Amino acid sequence: MTDLTRIALSTGVSLDVQLAGEEGAPPVILLHGFPESHRTWRHIVPDLARDHRVVAPDQRGYARSDKPEGVDAYTTDKIIADVMALADALGIDRFTLVGHDWGGAVAWGAALTRPDRVERLVIVNAPHPYVFQRSLFDDADQRAASQYMTRFRDTSLDQGLVGEGLRRFLGTTFAEHGAEFLLGEDKAAYLDEWSQPGAITGMLNWYRASRVVVPAPGEDD
Repeated sequence: MTDLTRIALSTGVSLDVQLAGEEGAPPVILLHGFPESHRTWRHIVPDLARDHRVVAPDQRGYARSDKPEGVDAYTTDKIIADVMALADALGIDRFTLVGHDWGGAVAWGAALTRPDRVERLVIVNAPHPYVFQRSLFDDADQRAASQYMTRFRDTSLDQGLVGEGLRRFLGTTFAEHGAEFLLGEDKAAYLDEWSQPGAITGMLNWYRASRVVVPAPGEDD
């Protein structure tokens, strides 16, 4: 199990954070996506830490990090503020920012709004926010592929995602995509994180707070 450090942020939340590498090395902050955690980066942190100061948080709403109540607590600007506050708490001024999936969307926003802090940007599986929104209006295939976002915004979904319901959700939603994090010990670790009080609601609130418009199939823009 990875050792995590609990860090209280000026934004009012506390996050569990994996720290690796020397403090004086070039800093890199790694932002996971949905429905993952710092574990996303488990295979690359050892290599990165050889010559970087690695910071990999469990973001708000995830695992054992704080889960503030209400959808408004998960707007992208608040999550970007967490990133900046985390850097501040560690005495980091400028940094390389790496984001995957939802973490990539946050990383795009951070780079666009705080270029004074983000020295380099690495995006994995997350289109530019403007390009993504346009594709939802203009590309029928992308619109169809993104209907899961509408489902995730349904608050009634949360109540069924406990125990066996959570396991079925994993099997139908992610296993069909060959998600490696559902295998062996990783599956057990993620099930533990997702089973933390308020975790499912916190994670799904990222979708509910998003300003991205997902038209229904066949709906005119």
